[in-house]
Amino acid sequence: MDENGVCAVIVTFHPKRKACDNLAKVRPQVQGLVVVDNGSSAEALTPFRLSSEALHFELIENSENLGIAAALNIGVRWAKSQGYEFVVLFDQDSTVTDGFIRAMLAEFKLHPQQGRIAILMPRYFNPNTGHWQAQGCKKDGNPLVAYTSGSLIPMRIFDACGLFEEDLIVDCVDSEYCLRAGRHGYIVVLCQHAVLWHSVGNTQVHSFLGFRTIEATHHSAARRYYITRNHLVVIGRYWRIYPYWCYRTLNSLFRLTIKILLFEDRRWAKLANIVRGVFDAVRGRMG
Repeated sequence: MDENGVCAVIVTFHPKRKACDNLAKVRPQVQGLVVVDNGSSAEALTPFRLSSEALHFELIENSENLGIAAALNIGVRWAKSQGYEFVVLFDQDSTVTDGFIRAMLAEFKLHPQQGRIAILMPRYFNPNTGHWQAQGCKKDGNPLVAYTSGSLIPMRIFDACGLFEEDLIVDCVDSEYCLRAGRHGYIVVLCQHAVLWHSVGNTQVHSFLGFRTIEATHHSAARRYYITRNHLVVIGRYWRIYPYWCYRTLNSLFRLTIKILLFEDRRWAKLANIVRGVFDAVRGRMG
């Protein structure tokens, strides 16, 4: 088993030129690379069109923003059609470190429950705050969910669990997939030796009462709608199976709302979209 069976799938949306540098760091570590763009302008895509020839990767240009889940599915289907054994998923702003794929594959090969692995996740380091980022865990401390970016997934898992849920559009796509895989008896595994530089939103550190530092993600008002609606929908779907994760997620949503009111701009627009998200989750309005 080596890195020749891995295809990287990267979704872009109005990417900055710096994202091309991230592609250049990923490309030597994998055999295949497909970039799925969600309706970016011709100007934004020009460097990617040039890079696709220089770095030898597939560029799929959607004429509109189909959402992260649909774009990921397009990339996964392409990788499957080319016969790859694994896909590794990345956001456009995430940056791999040297030996990332090699470390992930080594962890997969040596793991005693290799056949049950749905997703291998790296350690996440936030360059904006200088902090390590933890993901949702089970009571025993093992990972339950992983971010989309950095996830290494055996292609056979999509045959067993299906593709990403496109009705979620953007937020909670990764958590829902991990929980669904868990329901099918699969597990998420942390690779301690693979590090990904990855930030959630535009995370900033704020001082509270002069002595405590608090991180706020500063997502847009539109994203606040999807964050609220999708998490509540997923909680409603999985609370019987994963009550601990659902409790922690509800608590996190409450704390995020407090942080918005204390530290973020456009707080009332964001609060209004949170309320909309609650109502649409209750009504089952998706898309």
